[in-house]
Amino acid sequence: MSFPDATDKPSRTILTGEGGTGASRFKHVIECPDGRFRRLVPDELDQLQGFPKGWTDTGMTDGHRAFCMGNALVTGVPHRIGEAMVEVYGL
Repeated sequence: MSFPDATDKPSRTILTGEGGTGASRFKHVIECPDGRFRRLVPDELDQLQGFPKGWTDTGMTDGHRAFCMGNALVTGVPHRIGEAMVEVYGL
């Protein structure tokens, strides 16, 4: 696993332990332009999973929002694959 996480390549899987304040080698960490490191915020996790920014912003804590994205399924990619199959094979 690379450190920090690359922002120009596909992401690693988001796990349910992504949120919270405790340290973990499984949390996504990116490098800021000024050289500092930071974790992804819930809005970024929403978008990384293919949901609109703020999708989980329903009043729950940031840790719970991150947990929800760790439990989420990425549906955008399979949906596009299905559309391509319909177009190519007429399914």
